[in-house]
Amino acid sequence: MNKESFIERLNQALAKSASKPIPLDDLSSAELTIAKKINEEISKAARFEKMARGSLDLIEKAEGFSERIIRVISAMIKLSMLSKAADDVNVLCREIVEIISRDLEFDNCSIMLKDDTGEYLELVAGCGKGDRYSRLKKWRTGTRLRISDGVAGKAFSTGKPVFVPDITVDETFKVFDESIKMKSILSVPIIAGDETIGVISFSHPEQVDIYDRDLEGIMLLLAGFVGQVITLSMLYTGMLQWNARLKDEVSKKTAELTRKNRQLRKLALIDPLTGIYNRRFFFKRLEEEFLRAKRYSVQFSLLFIDIDNLKPINDQQGHIVGDRVIKLLASCMKDVGRKGDVASRLGGDEFGYMLLESDPEGAHNFAQRLQEKFSKHNLRGLKHVATISIGIVNTSNDKFKDYKDLYDAADKALYEAKTMKNSIRIYSKRKSYHKAQLPLIQ
Repeated sequence: MNKESFIERLNQALAKSASKPIPLDDLSSAELTIAKKINEEISKAARFEKMARGSLDLIEKAEGFSERIIRVISAMIKLSMLSKAADDVNVLCREIVEIISRDLEFDNCSIMLKDDTGEYLELVAGCGKGDRYSRLKKWRTGTRLRISDGVAGKAFSTGKPVFVPDITVDETFKVFDESIKMKSILSVPIIAGDETIGVISFSHPEQVDIYDRDLEGIMLLLAGFVGQVITLSMLYTGMLQWNARLKDEVSKKTAELTRKNRQLRKLALIDPLTGIYNRRFFFKRLEEEFLRAKRYSVQFSLLFIDIDNLKPINDQQGHIVGDRVIKLLASCMKDVGRKGDVASRLGGDEFGYMLLESDPEGAHNFAQRLQEKFSKHNLRGLKHVATISIGIVNTSNDKFKDYKDLYDAADKALYEAKTMKNSIRIYSKRKSYHKAQLPLIQ
């Protein structure tokens, strides 16, 4: 082969975009040596070019993975702010799918959660990207799927991501809403702690090969974080509901306790037969009013009242009739009495009445009105006429050192009144307690 032929071969080998080795046939020994050296360099260059292309692919892949990670972290930051913002898990899930669909640029994103029975997955939120999926379009939430059915059910039951590149040839796929266009789908289980609580699915209207190990890891990470957000929201909502129930129970118990306390107070202070104060309350109040009268130099009158002829009525006509007479007197005391005064049944047929800020004459007038009221409303059919005797004492008497002295004086005045029956007697300052010395104020 002449020299021009070798050079022509050399130019042809090096002129191509992808250099090929120089043919070695029919070359001289010198040309053969040169050609081999050139072929070795061409082979090295090809290897380096292949390595460079591989490195560029790795760099591009790493850049794409980094961008995905950044987007996922950004979405997770936004999701972390939702756990206490929504008091309804369905509202929370709608916000989650909107963030994921927008920030990670998925065409469709949906969340299904395990229902209360634990046998079904229920679609609680869905979101689409672009003009095809207006925000006004309502996903058919509430649709249910058995936890072992469909792509989502498979992901839930196995606890692993499931990718279907073409749903038209996949027997496990279950159509929920034909208005949502999809061809490929990736379903990832939502795991919170040791429990799988649902599935988050990503779909695309075309058949695309988006599933790889990197995406699997990213989506598992994201789904796990979504599970934590949902769980925290459920716990927070449950705590709010528990607090509300506790508050309601406390309120009910407080109202019930208040009612029972009123009942106990009534039992402790009210006479059950007549509905007026009992002896315990009366003497406690008598002590307070006596101290107040001494401190502020005011006066009040204490009346002791007794029903005449009640014993023969009880003996001959029974205690039921006698009780009617007792209740009649209590009713008359309420009718004649003033607001603020204190009426009480001291026991049996004896009653006490504190006529506040009253002088002896005013007390006497009150006693007369009470006698008249009682006589006009006397019960029919009584074999003995029931009347009342009244003893009166006023605090203006300096003899009284405490409320017990006042009580003793009223009791003495009542005793003198009962000796005559249907009469009124006022306690006198005189040391002798003969009835003639307990004048009746006219």
